[in-house]
Amino acid sequence: MATLNTLRTKYGIILSVVIALVLVAFILGDQLSMQGRKADIPEDTTVMTVNGEEVKASKYAEYMEMYREANLAEDAKSDYAEQAAIFNLYTRPALEAVGLGVAEADIRAYAKVFSEQAAAMYQMYGWPADQIKMMVQNQWVSNLATIDMNLAYEKFTKTYAAGNYVNRLEVEDALRGDKLTFDGRYVMVPYKAMPEVEVSEAEIDAYYEANKAENRNYGARTLRYVTFEIAPTAEDLAAAEEQVMGVDKAVKEANGNSEAIKQAVRAIGGKADTYKLYSSLDAEVAEAVKAGKNYGPVFENDTWTASYVISDVKAPASYDFEVAVVENIVKANEVAEALKAVGGDFAKLEEAVETSTDSREMASMSESEAKNFLGKKVGDIVVISYNHKPAVAKITKLGDVERFVLTADVKKSVKASEKTNRDIVKSVEDFVAAAGETAESFNEAANAAHYQVRTSTANRNDYVAMQGRERGVRGIENSRNIAVWAYDAEVGAKKYFHGENVINVVMVTSIDENKYELKNVASIESRLKRDKQYEAIASQLAMGAEIEGAEKGNFSGVKFADNMVDGKWEAALVGAIARTRETGVETKVKGNSAAFVFVVDAINGEVDPATIDTERTPEMTQRESQMQRVAVEAMLDKAEIEDLRGEGQI
Repeated sequence: MATLNTLRTKYGIILSVVIALVLVAFILGDQLSMQGRKADIPEDTTVMTVNGEEVKASKYAEYMEMYREANLAEDAKSDYAEQAAIFNLYTRPALEAVGLGVAEADIRAYAKVFSEQAAAMYQMYGWPADQIKMMVQNQWVSNLATIDMNLAYEKFTKTYAAGNYVNRLEVEDALRGDKLTFDGRYVMVPYKAMPEVEVSEAEIDAYYEANKAENRNYGARTLRYVTFEIAPTAEDLAAAEEQVMGVDKAVKEANGNSEAIKQAVRAIGGKADTYKLYSSLDAEVAEAVKAGKNYGPVFENDTWTASYVISDVKAPASYDFEVAVVENIVKANEVAEALKAVGGDFAKLEEAVETSTDSREMASMSESEAKNFLGKKVGDIVVISYNHKPAVAKITKLGDVERFVLTADVKKSVKASEKTNRDIVKSVEDFVAAAGETAESFNEAANAAHYQVRTSTANRNDYVAMQGRERGVRGIENSRNIAVWAYDAEVGAKKYFHGENVINVVMVTSIDENKYELKNVASIESRLKRDKQYEAIASQLAMGAEIEGAEKGNFSGVKFADNMVDGKWEAALVGAIARTRETGVETKVKGNSAAFVFVVDAINGEVDPATIDTERTPEMTQRESQMQRVAVEAMLDKAEIEDLRGEGQI
């Protein structure tokens, strides 16, 4: 189940996507008309259920269509469509019932505040006024579908987080862990220096029986699967070539007009971002630029590439400058003129300004940014956009002169068309129908159709994301849906799943029916030996005791956040030391590699009781932030959601 990846702050949900308020009514109407379209779906299957209510493929396709204008991969659109379905069927009514719904006034307030900021931002970047309205409108359309959902989640997360509370003991404990360090002495007896102990089979069995409930078996599934490649056909390749060649023709007809070139390239997802060092260009592109030509279009590895030269200049590699941020662009121009009149000395301005020093690299500048610096020399004064705010800068130093090139780059991967996808899905459905309900029938169908059968196992680590690994079935990329499905599937169940340019048809052929994980004799034996060794020495363990094999040492500056003491990796020992509240007390610890006894001789630092209340605010703020991050997931855990995607056309 996909959840929102980012919970944003007030009015910061789509920081770079804003619109003038006058466009809202028009775009709302456009969005409603988009929702009316339906994809060509041969069978209206159920793709998910939310609290018992079915979401049919046709309705799911409408949710997908809401993101038609967004620059997202198909799997990302699918995840957002799932979020939209859950929001409309569960979250929206639940929040409205408790007064946290999103009203039209909320959306208007959001649009009003940020429409002005959008215009100002684009103006600072030098965009022509007649283009700003359309640019903002296009960005708004691509994000309009999520605005009410994001605003609703924002309201909920703030309300949810407002219920947090931090008591005085928690604050004091946090302050001790942060401020205190500990010095002292220890004695350790390494387990390897102690007599070998024996562990019987009966003891291992008893330990396993007593602790097996902590190691439940999640019923690992053995899977067989066949992979169908989704590749573009000759027709798809021809259509893409026609599109790229159309761009190439438009570039030639532009006759060097940089705006027209960038517009043509961006129309098919190309970029014209920043200047590049000529020496950093790919060899083929550099060779073309050297000859005064554009590069491409060239087709290789299912991708069309082309680079069209917009600007080729020699310029300093860097510009150091002194800068002052001002209120608006009008003020910036006034300050620039006043600064020129006093010889570029900010200190001599009649109205004081706060200055700082900074630098810019030519290789990170866009064309509009570079226009402020190209041709300038030390001492020149320019008006620039500085951290998205208008500013006045005086150039103080120039880097070495290098050659830089700004190109409009096409990189278009050719993918299978909708028709090709439908044909592949038909082949998949034919195979599924012939595959039967046994491993043998699955193999026979694959052999008859000349498909290769692969095997894998979905186990606990595939179902539950662990150790930083993305949840999924080994050997199958982007297979989180397969792992989730497999753990509710019985032997003989089969289903197909869309992946990255593939469709996998999967069957469960067997299930590990053991209730608990199998007994790990070596691990249990090692743990029991350590326990016996510790028990054998614990009664003798003392700071002044003479014990064969014992080693003495000192520690200093130990903090709660440490993992090592005197070069030894012993987290349990660190924890025991950091919990100490009195000096001179002997404390025993069962470590991983040795038995320890220690004494804290000095506790350094102190926690001022008067600061506990003042520190509660940042502690509460931190916890509030943590609660905001988990709020939506906590709410969605209350919903009964069944994900059936992968069986139909979605």
